[in-house]
Amino acid sequence: MALTQTHLNTLVEAWAAGTTSVTIDGKRVDYRSMRDLETAIAVTAKVIGAPNPLHPAQPVSRTSVTKFSRG
Repeated sequence: MALTQTHLNTLVEAWAAGTTSVTIDGKRVDYRSMRDLETAIAVTAKVIGAPNPLHPAQPVSRTSVTKFSRG
């Protein structure tokens, strides 16, 4: 079974509803905890090459250098 965006959407909808039970392609999967469901979401997102919807990409941090001179 190839994972698809539909699978990811179904997992995220279950997570948003606060349930650990998901039915995909007529098969029901009961995750033991929300953490297990979050792991399934992360793995599915990685496999299909999508960003993890639960942990959006962090903005790039920027560093500034301030230069002082006595003049």
